[in-house]
Amino acid sequence: MKYGWIAIVAMMAALFSTEQVAAQGTYGPEEIGAEESPLSDPDTNVDDSMSELEKLKAMDAEAPTKTVTGARPPSTTSGAAVGDAGMGTQASERERALRSVGDVGQSVRRSDEDAIPLKFQFHGYYRARYNWVGNAPMPRGSVPGTPVTNFPSKNASYGEMRLRLDPEVTYGPNPDLPIARLRFTIDGLDNVVFGDNARVFSVPLFAVDQSATDRNGFDLGETLKLERAWIEFLVPIGQIRVGRMESQWGPGLLTHAGNGLAEWGEFYRGETFDRILFATRPITLARGISKGDTRQTPLIYAFLYDRLSQDPVVDPTISSAVDGSSGAATNPNFKPFYNTFPERSIFPLAYLTNLDRRVNEFANVLAWFDEDHGRAATDEFFIGTYVLYRWQQSTNSRIIIPDVAWRLKHTLKKKRNLAITTEGEFYPILGHSGALAFTGAPGAGDPTVSCTGEPCAEGKARIFNLMARIGVMDEGNWAFQAEGGWASGDDNILSGAFPGTPNEQPAILRTRGFNENVKVGLLMYQVALRALTWQALIPLNAQELGANGSVWNSKYLMPSFRFTIVPGLEVHTQFLVAWADKLDPVIYGTGNVNSQCAFDAACFMGWEADLALRARMGAKDIIWVDLETGIMQPKQAFTNAGFNDAYLWTVQLRAAMIF
Repeated sequence: MKYGWIAIVAMMAALFSTEQVAAQGTYGPEEIGAEESPLSDPDTNVDDSMSELEKLKAMDAEAPTKTVTGARPPSTTSGAAVGDAGMGTQASERERALRSVGDVGQSVRRSDEDAIPLKFQFHGYYRARYNWVGNAPMPRGSVPGTPVTNFPSKNASYGEMRLRLDPEVTYGPNPDLPIARLRFTIDGLDNVVFGDNARVFSVPLFAVDQSATDRNGFDLGETLKLERAWIEFLVPIGQIRVGRMESQWGPGLLTHAGNGLAEWGEFYRGETFDRILFATRPITLARGISKGDTRQTPLIYAFLYDRLSQDPVVDPTISSAVDGSSGAATNPNFKPFYNTFPERSIFPLAYLTNLDRRVNEFANVLAWFDEDHGRAATDEFFIGTYVLYRWQQSTNSRIIIPDVAWRLKHTLKKKRNLAITTEGEFYPILGHSGALAFTGAPGAGDPTVSCTGEPCAEGKARIFNLMARIGVMDEGNWAFQAEGGWASGDDNILSGAFPGTPNEQPAILRTRGFNENVKVGLLMYQVALRALTWQALIPLNAQELGANGSVWNSKYLMPSFRFTIVPGLEVHTQFLVAWADKLDPVIYGTGNVNSQCAFDAACFMGWEADLALRARMGAKDIIWVDLETGIMQPKQAFTNAGFNDAYLWTVQLRAAMIF
């Protein structure tokens, strides 16, 4: 206890100072009288009606200036030097404190009538899901005793979760269209699988803490991540948004934000862009200028600019093919949507000067959105076009995507609850690029000649995607919907870069699937087709060209029906049939080639039937409980590629809290 008395004295001093602060904290700016305020000077004449800030300024004007010599910034040698630097007088120090705390902080410290009317809203959800999947396809040759050309199957079961927070701070009287708004998206335990799956405890039997391993087997670096943050504010002619923000257009075939909960399965990721956006209503603007009429009109125009990449660097995951083969499509430099660049320099601003490597895009949006269409409160009519242009100079990439989307809900005149609905989206992806290494070296005319520089040989894009839905509903009771779609296919996806496939000059990419958040069934696309394309393309580091869990290289039809048993309890069902659009032997196995599938039996992917029971409980349906089941029969397009003909099945249970 040699220094124990020092510790006791320090503790007493800390407690004494804490009590003083606590005592002062019991007073608000309006509760302290002029005679008892710690900020008042008895020799200074002040008006009781003056604000605290005005009182301080009056005291500053009358108080004598005293030099402070106790604080010196680096490189100063005298008290006078400190004062000359602007930090050496009580008056200047007090004024600086007022500027930093008073003038800025007064927005929340002044009286109610002077405060900025900020509002904080907190939304989000927590979801937990448990999945059982029967006869899930595994990698070829991964189970002893099965042919290396066949997919063995196993049963899988696992739980997963996500916490999503969407707080926002708004300023203005209209919460739907505030003068200014700051928005966030924060994800916690983002699709993390239940349990310790990373040896947090060396003996799993003793595990009492869990890992942050996601459903794809990756360990998350952080369990709470700020995914998005952006501001929105009104200007006299429209609205501006700036920051890292969500992106959604129409049903979401091209770009889907992944917000909320999916009807079948889950949204595992959403489109996020570093964006600057301006939006306005041209008719409203013209009427306001000419007639002073600022009533809202349905026509909307928007212009946006996105920075997709500042300077790509080497992807450390690129490796040689697992089978030891070589060639442009299988060498370590191959990566379809990336190329190899020098490692990023840490010299100040150096990597930010590589302007030709930046990937940029802009889009013009013109839409008619009439929320007052029809007789019912929920009737609406939307139609619009979203024309996107993307480019990168270093790879000579120029891509254009004109996208058309529509949505209609119209209540029939003589049937108050009966309404017709339709929505859909269509877009082509057109252009050229030297960013895809499987096109080969420029000028070689042979995709097996490795492309090690930039740009590679120019490749073309000719991709078409379409989805449409039409239905009828008795709102609150039942609804029927027929959905169909087409994602154009490619019978030579690597254009000859894969050994034994025809050399296509110029290389043309003809297939790119729907956004993965467009859920079509539970098994055919989310499990079976994804496994098939992954098996074929992962050895080539080309998995980005394959299926992502949604519609890819196929056409499908899916009628669905839902019925309300009692308020808060519904049953949903759907039936899916699909055909491959084209057969590529790289994907569907040697000898399976078809450039015009139509509805041929060899291209039939199979059928799937899904059934769900959905319950909503609590005030404003705060609790969701969903039980989803599905069964799929794989047909020739899968079985000829090595699948067995056993039924795939799934049972999935989700519990969520929406707030």
